[in-house]
Amino acid sequence: MEAESIYSAVAINDIPWVTIILTLVMGATHLVSPTITPLSYTILAPWMHAGFNHLWQNLLVFVLLGTLVERRVGLVTFLLFAVLIPYLALHLPVVFEYGGPSRGASGLTMTLTGYAIPALVVDLAERIESFEADARDVALGIGILLVLIYLSLDVWVTVQRFAGIQSRPDGVAVSAHATGLVLGVLWFGWRVLRHDLDNA
Repeated sequence: MEAESIYSAVAINDIPWVTIILTLVMGATHLVSPTITPLSYTILAPWMHAGFNHLWQNLLVFVLLGTLVERRVGLVTFLLFAVLIPYLALHLPVVFEYGGPSRGASGLTMTLTGYAIPALVVDLAERIESFEADARDVALGIGILLVLIYLSLDVWVTVQRFAGIQSRPDGVAVSAHATGLVLGVLWFGWRVLRHDLDNA
């Protein structure tokens, strides 16, 4: 009986609640499709999307990286981060006039990317140091490496677009992406200073 309750507690704590709730908020906001006004934009911009393709592409990355980061930093820290950061990523370009108004969770997903890349590099380095040649370790190492390659390519495209090396596609919030990326890297660096590299 006691073992079952301990198992249940562990299982409940492993669930990425913030990621699940914010995913539902984005889905519900898309279904309700509120009229865009100055007030609704200010309040709902990070959770509004320009069509189903925009929504699912953001959700795919958000669910994967959100789960990873939430489990790494904890529910409360991730909640504060995931609610504050997307507003900064979308509104800073407008306030400082280096980008226009945009909507969607792209700023948040790029922040998660900026945080996840160094976190995954640290994780991969630790796995290499304690490597055992079993199928599970090899599969996890290859999986982390593939995710790192994908995220790094996405970052490279964002940097090129923001710097003007590549053209900015219509409908892509490049300034929000770049802002989110910088915020994610800064957040990881701040956590390294506070908690050390292994626990950032």
